Order: sequence, then structure tokens, then C-alpha cells
Amino acid sequence: MGNAPETEVALLEKRRIEAAILADLYAVLTKRLGRDTALAVIEETVARSSFEAGKAFAAAAPHGPSLAHFVTVADLWRRGGALTIEDEQQTPDRVFFAVTRCRYVESYREMGLPEELVTRLSCQRDGAFAAGYSPCLVLSRPTTLAAGASGCPFTFTWNNP
Repeated sequence: MGNAPETEVALLEKRRIEAAILADLYAVLTKRLGRDTALAVIEETVARSSFEAGKAFAAAAPHGPSLAHFVTVADLWRRGGALTIEDEQQTPDRVFFAVTRCRYVESYREMGLPEELVTRLSCQRDGAFAAGYSPCLVLSRPTTLAAGASGCPFTFTWNNP
């Protein structure tokens, strides 16, 4: 997500570009510092970027951060068929949906990225984005397509302070 409007470049394409750069960085870091340190740097970089993107999305909320505004991000995430989302449910303080197809993960695998990067470049973003959006927002997602599950069951809960 970042500072530039997401409509300029489709989010899926933006993620592919980022993934290519991060894969190169991972290769260099692995050679120089070892796999564990390289993965830690990638994880921190992705989490930091996602947290800041969440903050930027919250800043764009017309009436301040809220669950009702937050759920609109799913439209950005699925733009261009990037995600197939089913079973959407919403209450005043909770949103649930199941991702049954994730072209982000598919793209990373098609690019030949090492499997240890796939979840770090895709799935790891979600919790950091939610945390950046608001400390009131909590994500629960016990499994993912990237980890071999049949879907990604997302539950976002809004806990008022």
C-alpha cells in the first residue's frame, strides 16, 4: 500500500514488483548474513511497510478509523481478481470473510520465489496492516492458503478502548 494511491498501479502488480526486489535482497542477505537473519530482515521490512500502510489508510478515513471504513480495504485487496472472497459476514464489532483464492500467493510462486518468502511477503502483511490501522482492530486468521489450507478465514474484531 504505501504512500502513493493504489489506483495508480494495481495492487497485485505492485506486490509483484516489491516481491522481485525483496527476493533479490533476500538472496544477498542470505549469502552475507545467513538465512535466519535474512528472513528476519525481510519480516521486519514487510511488517514495517504494512503497518505504515495501515496508518495511511486510517488517515484517509472520512470520520476516523472504524470497522465500517476498514472493511472497504477488501475492495482494494481484491481489485483485478487478486482475491476471491466468500462468506462475508459483518456485525457492528466484527467482520468475517474467507479468501478462497489468492493471486498474490499464486504470483509469488509463479515468480519462483523461495517458499519461505511466500507467506512473509503476503500473509504477514495482514496483521501489521490491521495494527497500523488502529490498536482497536484485532486480526484472527488461524490458517492460510499459502500454508496449504483450503482458505484463509479472516476475522477482524473492533475492540473499543
